[in-house]
Amino acid sequence: MSASDSAPASSNRRIDADTRFEAIDFVNRVNFLFDRWQAEELLAAFSDDVIVDHPLGRSTGKEELATFLKAYEPITHGVRRHNCNHVIDAGPGEDVIVTYYILLIRVAPSSQAGRLKTAPMEIMEYDEHLPKLISYAMVTDRLTRITGGDWRVRHKRVQNVSEDKEFHF
Repeated sequence: MSASDSAPASSNRRIDADTRFEAIDFVNRVNFLFDRWQAEELLAAFSDDVIVDHPLGRSTGKEELATFLKAYEPITHGVRRHNCNHVIDAGPGEDVIVTYYILLIRVAPSSQAGRLKTAPMEIMEYDEHLPKLISYAMVTDRLTRITGGDWRVRHKRVQNVSEDKEFHF
């Protein structure tokens, strides 16, 4: 990804309040798909020509992204994403750029994450001192509209990652 892909566009195009709200809501919903590991819906949230730049590798197109997600899945179980400080800028064409911070909180060991679904009203207690902040990153999502007006992620960049690998279990 070049600097121009992640930096705010030099366009003077103004982002209206509805577009701003939709873009923030969309990226938050995509992160809920990660939290719940809804793989089919997650993959559908990306454009066919998607590019993902992640510290664990680059994926180009949905086929490569599907392979990346399959390998990434095990560390996502028992993790919740918290997104904050969304900034929305005009991107190329009619695209928008959403930049935000993401905090990953481990709330359960991967092996016990199923309890979050089967016993959601129980207070979970673990010997691993959870919940625990395991990762911080800055994310830049370039969103594009498809026919019908729905959003898709065209380019995702995850950078400035700081993590506690001890809690990737």
